[in-house]
Amino acid sequence: MNSIRIITLGVALLSATAFAEDLFTLNGKSTSEKDLTPAQQQQIFELKTQYYEHMNSLLDNIIFENHVAEMAKKQNKNPDEVEDKILAVKEPSDKALKAFFEANKNRIPPNFKFEDVKGEIVKAVKQEEMRKKKDEIVSKIRRDQKFAMSMSKPESPVFQIQTEGFPRKGKDDAKVTIVEFADYQCPHCKIASESLKKLTEKFRNKVRLVYLDYPINHSGVSRAVAEASHCADEQGKFWDFHYKAFESQDKLDKDSPLKLAKDVKLDEAKFKACMDLAKGKAKVDKAFAEGVRIGVSGTPYLVINGRRYLGAHTVEALTKEVESQLK
Repeated sequence: MNSIRIITLGVALLSATAFAEDLFTLNGKSTSEKDLTPAQQQQIFELKTQYYEHMNSLLDNIIFENHVAEMAKKQNKNPDEVEDKILAVKEPSDKALKAFFEANKNRIPPNFKFEDVKGEIVKAVKQEEMRKKKDEIVSKIRRDQKFAMSMSKPESPVFQIQTEGFPRKGKDDAKVTIVEFADYQCPHCKIASESLKKLTEKFRNKVRLVYLDYPINHSGVSRAVAEASHCADEQGKFWDFHYKAFESQDKLDKDSPLKLAKDVKLDEAKFKACMDLAKGKAKVDKAFAEGVRIGVSGTPYLVINGRRYLGAHTVEALTKEVESQLK
């Protein structure tokens, strides 16, 4: 029996025991996932997903190592020598290195110039190219040799989220509903917001987007902006205010609510009156409570047709997910 077959059997046995329908018994009473709260079910789903992804990664490494070992045996060479040859990549051009530098400036200390980190960038670019080559080899082996993993991909539990009264765009009868929980000072939320804006424009009559605030930044600024957004909603300008807030993310401060209100041309007197009455606070509190109820663990947190979405927040990845829901 080969090593891959042993691993797949192991996965099947582990998934059958570690993730059995009955989670535990207490005082003679069995408890399964369906007996848990939505938040608890989400925690278990995330744990299963992490396990699944780690196992997938481990199997990829085993497949690759076995492939290298077989080639080394056929060529009568050392496995390390064969692997080096398989994953050999060209030296990256200065143009590619500078493009990497520009694209990752936010991760490089501001006092470092291109020449200061060029050596590290060379390593990073080459490692990324090697990773791509390895992934291509493994994908081809999986496809050509009809690889099948015994453990199925975990499915998110389905929840009914209380979205009544929260900002939305798209038709109410749209086939796909995306519920977004986000924080105005979260960099990844800005990316998700830009992608979702393009997505709703692309699938204008097929996707409905509902936005719920989940301000977790300790500065208090994102909460203040979130509360103000609902006062903008009173004047029919929630989405104008919302997108402007994300566009101005790196400049947000305690004075931003009024600045943004002016930017989107709100009636200042009505806006201030709304803020004084704390109408926005009540909306944000309600949204946050709903997030806690279903187990929102960070932002951005997307739920598509009642299921947690764990993919990338790019337009391409979200488009693929929406298209699968429309089939």
